[in-house]
Amino acid sequence: FLNFMSLAMLSRVVLSWYPTANLKEAPWIFLVIPTEPLLRAVKGVIPPAFGVDITPVAWLGLFTFVHEILLGQQGLFTMKMKYGI
Repeated sequence: FLNFMSLAMLSRVVLSWYPTANLKEAPWIFLVIPTEPLLRAVKGVIPPAFGVDITPVAWLGLFTFVHEILLGQQGLFTMKMKYGI
């Protein structure tokens, strides 16, 4: 799930470079449906930087951080499986 959401947010970052892309048409709608509720919830909290919406970058960073903490090389689940803690 975290990998999918990270990839979806990364795709939203790239799509933000193309403002003429219609996000309500296929194939982009398949990226918008899972990501838009998260982005909409945070857009009021994180202001645009230099006129660019950085909320997908913030979510991408959060998903990457959580993935690393839980499943990374020294993540919690990895250590539990490795050492039986």
